[in-house]
Formats: sequence, C-alpha cells, structure tokens
Amino acid sequence: MAKQPRGKGDVFTAREAARYVRLTLPTFYRYIWDGKIQAPKIGGRYRFKRALLDEWLGTKKSGPEDVSGRNKLIGRVTAIKRDAIMAQVDIDIGPHIITAVITRDALEELGLRIGDSAVALVKATEVMVVKH
Repeated sequence: MAKQPRGKGDVFTAREAARYVRLTLPTFYRYIWDGKIQAPKIGGRYRFKRALLDEWLGTKKSGPEDVSGRNKLIGRVTAIKRDAIMAQVDIDIGPHIITAVITRDALEELGLRIGDSAVALVKATEVMVVKH
C-alpha cells in the first residue's frame, strides 16, 4: 500500500502531492511547468487540493498506450531479485535481456512474476516496467 501524504486535510505541499499521485518530485514539477497540473502559489509555494489531484488522476492517460512505440520494449520477465526497498527485474526482449530497477512497492503493485509479459517503458533517464 502506498504511503499516504501527511498533508493536513485536503491541501498538500508539492512533495506530498507528488507522493499522492505517485510521481517523483522532479517529474511532478515538470508537469506543473508544462501546465499538466494546475496549482496556485500561496506564500510563494505551490499548494494542491486533493480534489483537483483526484480529478487529474482520473483524466490522465496511464500505462503504455500513451507512449511512443519506439519507447516500448515488450518482453517476458525472466528474473526478479528483491531487497528491502528495491527490486531488479530482468526482461527478455528477444535478442537481449534488459534490467530495470524499480521500488519493491512498484513490483508488488504491478504483481509481476517470472514468466509474465511486461513492457519496459524507456525514458531519457530511466526505464519503467509495466505489466503487459
């Protein structure tokens, strides 16, 4: 289960809001700057209403469908190594096996098992894994 933000009531700081929508803080700020997430500045700091974040979560595209085909590597999970915080997932994509490091929470949320079909979503700075 994801850790809930500690925001008081229905208004979050940027860090709490990023955790709430399950984005890294830098990615969350990029979404703000790109206009994908709206937020007023109060006292020089962004503040986020839970209702607006819930609305954004309900309307945003998620999963591999909204990613360029060049950035998707479809394969089969061949190995999973876990520790207390992180997990290493190996995916056979044909001529190569790629390895992605994800959080243990993400692994459990995806429900990935050896033999599952999965899509590795490639970003400029990281590789994400989505169950296929």
